[in-house]
Amino acid sequence: MKVHGREIKFLRTVGAVSEVAEICPQGNITKLVSLFKSENTRTNNDTWATLIVALNNGYEQAQKYADKKYKPNPLTKEELSVLTEDEFSQLMEEASEAWLGDKITIEVEEGKKNKETNETSD
Repeated sequence: MKVHGREIKFLRTVGAVSEVAEICPQGNITKLVSLFKSENTRTNNDTWATLIVALNNGYEQAQKYADKKYKPNPLTKEELSVLTEDEFSQLMEEASEAWLGDKITIEVEEGKKNKETNETSD
């Protein structure tokens, strides 16, 4: 997605996880979900902004090392604050995909086992 004339991409890096962990209760990244459960709009927006900025910064810093000529230009929270809600929502969706990656899990209850009998004819 383009924001202020530049393409914004995301990457979950160790640095990005550490940035996000700073806003989590007790600095514990596993408690991130508790921030999203807040009924406070400002808290939710700030949490998303932190996630978006951290993941974009992760991408920008990784690009700097992949291409020595690359000049990082990460998003700032100030830039995010002037986006429309639709633009912000799009970034939330893209950042979520980068954050979750292959870590999406589905819990399934084990179904009842049916006894199967194999009958053979003689």
